[in-house]
Amino acid sequence: NLKMRQGLVLLLGLSVILYREVSCGPVSGSDEGNSYDYQEYEYTDYQNGDLEDYPSNALHMPTFISSSQAYTVNEGETARLPCKVKNLHGFVLLWKKDGQIISVGQHIIDDDNNRILSESRTDGIALILRQVRPTDSGFYSCQISAPQPRFIQHKLHIRVKPVIQIDEGTEIILEEGSYGNLTCSILSG
Repeated sequence: NLKMRQGLVLLLGLSVILYREVSCGPVSGSDEGNSYDYQEYEYTDYQNGDLEDYPSNALHMPTFISSSQAYTVNEGETARLPCKVKNLHGFVLLWKKDGQIISVGQHIIDDDNNRILSESRTDGIALILRQVRPTDSGFYSCQISAPQPRFIQHKLHIRVKPVIQIDEGTEIILEEGSYGNLTCSILSG
């Protein structure tokens, strides 16, 4: 079921990319005679650096305002991972954890505990993880759905609450001003 949802999300993301990149010209004619006139398109090679005739909207590809960061958050607290993008209009942001899709746009994929939220703004989407736990540690990437995908990657480390155990032993009685030793073990954290 999870793989099916991730497949549908990937298909949705690819559909958005293809919809954005494929442009069909007007078709004239009729089905009765099966004759169609297709609009002809010219191909121009812009790879040689000649941008004079380059379409103006193509010069405004989305770029990241946020940069990749490392975050440390205490267990049980909230983590907020930013993804700010300039010229996002018409593109979709994908959030992934360790390569697995978490969200497409504002839509969260497979969050059984409702701990993951997306906070949409005009310049991007922040990923919010509530009540973080050690399994939330990992690499989170924010990717722009473009023909040549770009991404930033945040590293999230969850600081685990320490669990300390004092080793039991014989009773120690000390006189005021004298020294004694207690032994303890850190079980986690």
